[in-house]
Amino acid sequence: MMIHPGFISLVILALIHVLAGKPSFTKWLWHKMFLSAACGVSLSYVFIDLLPSLEKGEAVLKYALKGTLPYLDRHTYIVALCGILFYLGIDSTKKGKKSAWLKNSGYILFNFIIGATLSDSSNPDIKPLSLFTIAIGLHYFIRDHLYNLSKTPKVLYTLIAMLFLGYFVTEFFHIPDAVIALEIAFASGGILLNVFRY
Repeated sequence: MMIHPGFISLVILALIHVLAGKPSFTKWLWHKMFLSAACGVSLSYVFIDLLPSLEKGEAVLKYALKGTLPYLDRHTYIVALCGILFYLGIDSTKKGKKSAWLKNSGYILFNFIIGATLSDSSNPDIKPLSLFTIAIGLHYFIRDHLYNLSKTPKVLYTLIAMLFLGYFVTEFFHIPDAVIALEIAFASGGILLNVFRY
């Protein structure tokens, strides 16, 4: 029985979440050179591979949203911009339990999107899958470090659960290609914001 390539990527990303906060695993990683390199890889991937591939999804959006949303069907970059603004708004909230929950909910949504995207490894927006996994994995390292998720295990395991939930929801229920294209564009905005923030 052959294991689905997207599921392998999913497990790798979940393991990165688990290991990123382990002192024994990260004692040699958390220095400026590594984080800068991780940011560089994530940024390069988004600009060189992921964002240009979003243009391919515009044909799908034009067909699905024709006459409904005149700007959205032509510009997936608008959705990426919305992703940046959404996560910027979340990060700008004041400190406190309510704002912490708001910030975490934004990244829980992000993980659901990534999990849903991985259920279709033939999707041209995430090809090659190995490069997508490396870039998102490094992004998780950066984000988990910035938000110190090792100290909040409930949040950490909720993020992992949402990865798997997104994957299995898309596995068992068909999600239109237009929705997947929008999800990837929105997630790209979140990646860019975290990289710029670091």
